[in-house]
Amino acid sequence: MRPLDKKDLIILEELIKDGRISLSDLAEKINLSVPATATRVEKLVHNGIIENFTINIDFSLLVDGKPNLILIKTDLKKAETLANTLYKERFVKNIYFTTGKYNLLLLTHYITDSQKSQFLSVIQSFEEVQDIDVLWLYDDLKAKSELVVDDLKSMKIICDYCKREFSGEIFSKVIGNKKRYFCCNTCLTEFEKRFAKEE
Repeated sequence: MRPLDKKDLIILEELIKDGRISLSDLAEKINLSVPATATRVEKLVHNGIIENFTINIDFSLLVDGKPNLILIKTDLKKAETLANTLYKERFVKNIYFTTGKYNLLLLTHYITDSQKSQFLSVIQSFEEVQDIDVLWLYDDLKAKSELVVDDLKSMKIICDYCKREFSGEIFSKVIGNKKRYFCCNTCLTEFEKRFAKEE
């Protein structure tokens, strides 16, 4: 599998700025034909670099409230199970595994004070939760849309089941609220079986 090059990065940066840009406009920016540009975009999608094409919504114009960062301390062995459970809650936008005193960082959607209190009660009801801290995000600057990539890594991927580094065809599937990558269909199937037993 070839490594990414500058043309791929331009494609990604332009799609971040405008996910609805036409292939002809994209082709013009990288000085390639439309079919060659389409092939590059398809490969970026197939290899999992582009997960989806979406829009950005200014939620502050739609709803009251603000997003929150909620820091959660839990036992390391229970962190992934707790994260998967919390991810299903409707106020959750994203969850990150972290280091330090707290090992989960949860980002909420825009929520009001009453919704925040209600959600914090839900979080505290889990016996795995040892401690929490909440940061209310009052205001934000406009999100940057440029792509920052200093050193391109080669397109080699580690299989989530056998842990072998591979390149070539990728088998991917969302399992446990996370996109996983596999070197073959057998590894994908075996991972699903193991994951089902652990749940």
